[in-house]
Order: sequence, then C-alpha cells, then structure tokens
Amino acid sequence: MKKKIQSFGRALSAMVMPNIGAFIAWGLITAIFIPGGWWPNESIAQMVSPMLKYLLPVLIAYTAGKNVGGPRGGVAGAVAAMGVIIGTDTPMFLGAMIMGPVAGWCVKKFDKLIEGRVGAGFEMLVDNFSLGIIAMLLSVSGYLVIGHAVAWVTGLLSKGVSLLLAHKLNPLLAVLVDPAKVLFLNNAVNHGIMTPLGIQQAAEVGRSMLFLVDPNPGPGLGILLACWAFGKGSTKQSAPGAAVIQLLGGIHEIYFPYVLARPMLLLAVMAGNICALSFFTVMDFGLVAPASPGSLISIILMSPKGNTLTGILGVLIGTAVSFLLASPMVKSRPDFQSEDDAGTPPDSPAGGSPLPGANASGGRIEKIVFACDAGMGSSALGATRFKSRLMKEGLSGVKCTNCAIGSIPADASVVVCQRELAQRARSCSGAEIVEISNFLSDPALDALLMRIRSCGNAPAGASCAEDTDAAAPNHGCNSGAMQNCNPAQGHSSNRSADQSGADNGILRPDNILTGLAPEDKEAALTRAGRMLVDSGYAEEAYVEAILERERLATTYMGMGLAIPHGTSEAKGAVLRSGIVVLQYPDGVDFGEEKARLIVGIAGVGDEHLEILAKVAAALEDAATLERLSTTDSAREIYEVLKI
Repeated sequence: MKKKIQSFGRALSAMVMPNIGAFIAWGLITAIFIPGGWWPNESIAQMVSPMLKYLLPVLIAYTAGKNVGGPRGGVAGAVAAMGVIIGTDTPMFLGAMIMGPVAGWCVKKFDKLIEGRVGAGFEMLVDNFSLGIIAMLLSVSGYLVIGHAVAWVTGLLSKGVSLLLAHKLNPLLAVLVDPAKVLFLNNAVNHGIMTPLGIQQAAEVGRSMLFLVDPNPGPGLGILLACWAFGKGSTKQSAPGAAVIQLLGGIHEIYFPYVLARPMLLLAVMAGNICALSFFTVMDFGLVAPASPGSLISIILMSPKGNTLTGILGVLIGTAVSFLLASPMVKSRPDFQSEDDAGTPPDSPAGGSPLPGANASGGRIEKIVFACDAGMGSSALGATRFKSRLMKEGLSGVKCTNCAIGSIPADASVVVCQRELAQRARSCSGAEIVEISNFLSDPALDALLMRIRSCGNAPAGASCAEDTDAAAPNHGCNSGAMQNCNPAQGHSSNRSADQSGADNGILRPDNILTGLAPEDKEAALTRAGRMLVDSGYAEEAYVEAILERERLATTYMGMGLAIPHGTSEAKGAVLRSGIVVLQYPDGVDFGEEKARLIVGIAGVGDEHLEILAKVAAALEDAATLERLSTTDSAREIYEVLKI
C-alpha cells in the first residue's frame, strides 16, 4: 500500500514540480502588481487572470501528458486541457491533472497499436493526423462533460476548505501531512494536492493558508536545533549545517532522517506545525502563491504586502514549539543518530550489507548519482557537497550529479539515496546502491570517498583494493600453530608495535583466533578490546570504550558479523590503526542474532572509516563470510582480511 501511495504521489508531483517556476512567476506578478500589492499597476495586473486560467493549467497538462506519452502526449494533453478550461469558469488545475495523463496514455496506446504497420513515407502524415484527432476528441469531451464534472468536484473541495477555515480546523491538516512528509511524500502532498487547492483558493480570496501547511521550515528547524543543543556524536556535528539548509535552503528532506531514527520526534514536528497554523488562522494569514522551496526566504517573498512579519513569526513559533518538545526526547537518547562508525541508525534493522556504502564489487567508479524523490532538493545538495569533496581530493575525473529516483541514468556506477528510497532505486537501476541517513554527514559517504581514492582515477580494469603490503611473518599462534592454541584462554601478542619487527600491518596473523568456545557478548567484546590493547593498537581505556559503544547501539552488522569499536570520544586512546579477528563457530548472542565472526577495530583519526569499508567489502559475500566463520585456518582468514 505504501508503495502504491508513493507511486501515485510521485505521479501527481511530477505534473506540478517542473512548472513551479511558472507558479512563482505568477505569484510574484500577483503580489507586486495587483491592487493592494507592493507596486500596484492596473495594466500589468491584467496578466494575472489569464495566466491563472490558461497558462498554468496548460503547462500542467502538457507536463503530465509528456510524462506518460512523450512529447506527442504532451501536445495532446495541452489541447485536451483547453476543453475543460474553456468549458467552465473554474480554474481547471484538477481538470488539467486528469486530461494530461489521459491524453498521454491514449497517444501511447495508439502509437503502440500502429507500430510497424505504417508504410514508408506515410509516417509524418499518420503521426500528425492521429495526434490531432485524439486531441480533438479529448478536448470536445472535456468541454462537454469532463470539465463540468471536475468543476463540481473542485467546488466540493473548495467548500471543504472553506468549512475548515470557517471552523478554524485547518491546523489539523498537520496531523495528516507531517507523517506523510517524513515518509518522503512531501512533494506529492505539497505540489500534488495543496498547491492546486491553494491556487484555487488564492484566485478567490487573494491568498491561501494551504501554501503553508507543508513549506513552513520552522518545525523541522526546531528538531535540528534540539539535536544541535543536546545531541552527541554525528547528531550534534551534522545538525548545524542541516539547520541552515532547512531554514534558508528550504530542503525539508534534510531533517527526515533525524525523525525516522527517533520516531517520537514526529510528535514535536506535528505540534510545531499545528501551533504555527493556529497562529496563521488567528491572524487570517496566507501566501499569495506557492512557497517553493519551503524556506524562510520563499515565505517572505510570497507574503502579502504588510504581512511579512506575520509569516516570519509563524516560522519562529513552529521552531520554538518543536524545539521545546524535541529537546527532552533528544536528551533521553542524545546519540540516536550518532552511528559515527557503523553507519546504521539504531532503530533500523540490522542486516543487508555489512556496511552501508561498502557493498561494492570493487570495480571502477566513474559516475555517482545522488537520487531523491523529486531530484531537486536533497539530492542536489548531496551531489554538490560530495562533488566538492571529490575536487578537494583531486578526483575531478569522477562525475557526480543528481536526479529524481525514477530517472536514474543507465551509465551510473553508484547511486546514493536515503534508505527509505533504496528499494525504489533498485527497481529503477542496476547500479550499486549506497544507502545513507543524511546527505550532510554519513559514514557511508566517507567509505565511498575512501574507495574512490584508491580506484577513482585508476585505469579501467585495475583493482581498487590492491594490497601492496608483503605478507606478514607468522608470530606465535600462526596458521600452522593456531589450532594448538587454547580457545578458552584466547591469545594475544604481548609485544608492542615496536617489538613486532617488520610486521607493521593493520592485521597480523597472530591477531586471529579461530574455534573459540561460546561466551557472552560482554566477554567477547572484552576479549577483542584486550587483544587490541596487548597488540599495541590502543590504550587500556579502549576496552571500556568498546563496551560503552555497544551499550549505545549494537555493532552487529548482519549475516553473522559484528564489528565492535570504541566511541568517538575514545579516539584519543588509539595508538595506531589495527584490527583483530575472533571466530566463534557456534556464535555469540547479539540480541536476536548471533555473531560468528567478530572483527575488533581501532583506527587513528578517520582511518577507522577506511578500515570499516575494506573489511565490509571483503566480507560482503555471504559465502565468503560463511567460510571464514567455520574454517580452522587462520591463514585463510588473514588472506581475505589483510589490509
């Protein structure tokens, strides 16, 4: 059901979104030149009514027809829409949203019917006359029947809106709209439903509050400010930048992951929007045209003359209420979004690829595509920021662009999208999908950049993860002697990094234990931390940091793999980067799942991200992971995981 609703919502928003610039142009002409506008001009104001009645509906119909039937469908949709427009006195936005797709569908079906049946030299004749006949029939039908039916439905909807306004109930729209927004239906709700109804209302009374139900940036801003003030880890680090983008850029998708990771925050968003809409209701405030994107700047520009301050106050009210309610929720779990190393939000199920963004095949990356629902907001932001990172790394040869989730180009090497859109991306593209939580600060993006550093400019066919280190010599419990080690006691090298001679690799053969007897999770994590300390990778405090990290959120990655590591605050306890491997054939309980392979990590600075990416890429294959979880050979594990 969710998929069907999203599909229908995308179809609605796809009719309106490409024409938002025309709506804004009409709104600016209205706000500036009508009587009571900023600079009234009776002559220029004559443009307002024809643009509303003819231009905007025809643009919608053409876009809708083109989306279904290509350019020919677009032309048929525009002509068909003229029938419903001329047949009634009501602005025919809904009529255009019906006639456009119908016309496109008719043209598409006709073209398929005659495919391969038109004689040579008659193609243009058939194309032109078939298009003209289909458009004529639909236009007449719209004029005689469909337009009047749509006018009746539109009138009914207008009465419903008027009833809400009369009884001051329109703030309750937030209860329906905000949950849909965070499920990435914001474009469908705003541009597919609220914008057409709002324009209808604005044509009658000069303004509409429906333009403010979705675009008000205040409630989302309050969530981000609470995360900034009381969050920890990447929650706190990414929130300030996200807040600026939310308020001034109007890209609301930026705060959705914070809410999805902590669903209770949705109550704060709804309350903030309800209070803001209540304020607008009391002040009888509305915008003259759609505010797109939904930023403070757009609301100021589309506010009626003399009411700009009212719009600003409404945004501030939504921000304040949302912030006050969200703050205790964030305080109770300040780290909810700070999966700074593993990259998996604690509320999302473990499983899938061991590390988001690291399920790569190791091939050459030539084109990265950031995708979002409409291809205009969050994806453009993500592509711009990642392109900047590529330029700083001198990786200008890797293309980085953005698009709508349904328009992913065939030549994309990697597609980056939010987790909630990943399934849709897979159905649209065969490229590798990198799932992220937010476009500002996500470990999967860091891991992707690490991969590109090693293979982004490499010659075609070259390996992206060539191991240039020589095989490390065996010490102590090596591949030959490993089976003689006592699994119950474990094994650790009692030498510091300086004592390890020429072996300076991140993984050493003597830091791999196989065939360990089952034990509880805390004991297994303590064993991994102790091995990191005894091998000279970290100080004593790092053992407790690993246990603390596990209390915050599980490091179980799925498919029997766990990758424990310390908290962000414990990075100072890391002496040098290294990993240890513990194999438990019968598994260690990690909640409802059992980890049979535990890879403990200590990373200096941001090196832990690169290590995570390489470990996850090496273990992404289920067969390989199964083999390493049961093998008796430490050498076999070493050959797969050596970094």
